[in-house]
Amino acid sequence: MTQALASPRAGWWVILALILAFAAQMVVVNGLPAATQTALLAEGGFYESLSVVGYLLCILALVWSLRGAVLRVWYLPLVLAVMAARELDLDKILFTRGLFKARQYTGEGVPLGERLIAGLVLALIVTAILLMLWRHARPYLTALFRGRAWAGAVLLGIGFTVAYKLLDGIARKLAPLGIEVSADAERTAFVVEEIGELGIPVMFLVAILLWPGPAPATAHPTNRAHRV
Repeated sequence: MTQALASPRAGWWVILALILAFAAQMVVVNGLPAATQTALLAEGGFYESLSVVGYLLCILALVWSLRGAVLRVWYLPLVLAVMAARELDLDKILFTRGLFKARQYTGEGVPLGERLIAGLVLALIVTAILLMLWRHARPYLTALFRGRAWAGAVLLGIGFTVAYKLLDGIARKLAPLGIEVSADAERTAFVVEEIGELGIPVMFLVAILLWPGPAPATAHPTNRAHRV
């Protein structure tokens, strides 16, 4: 962590400034012509490309922070890499039905070999997530309850992931409930979702940069969150 961010309060101010910056972008882009919005927010466009770059920067920052110990927490960069791949829709492009779709494993038209490969990849991802929760949940919650800014940034990144997933195709999701979403509201939700998704890797990157550094040598690297 840099000296300028040594103060816990400074970390929270950085997070607040970033939230306000993203909110301002959403307001500005939402007021642009539809054609300009589409160019900025389209698949492979400006914001999606920045999101991928953001995840790659997270991985590099994690490797730089942990040095050789990163091999003992291999699941952390793996989860970040999976999130970057999802931004590029590789889970759909590389598999017939989609890596995270049940039809990939139960539907017709998917070769057996592809099903096995998809199953192994999915099992690796699930294993990585479970390991991350098992090894880091308790120290992370301790840091969060103590008001550590890096833990707050992680929480925001997770919250953004859930929130913007719910916004994706909001009109389609609400239609079965009899709730009609206007075209303008749907467009606004699209703008918020696409710009907000960039906030996910940004918050994770902030968390890594705010992380206080390696714990004493006697501590296991997976418990470094205890250093709060």
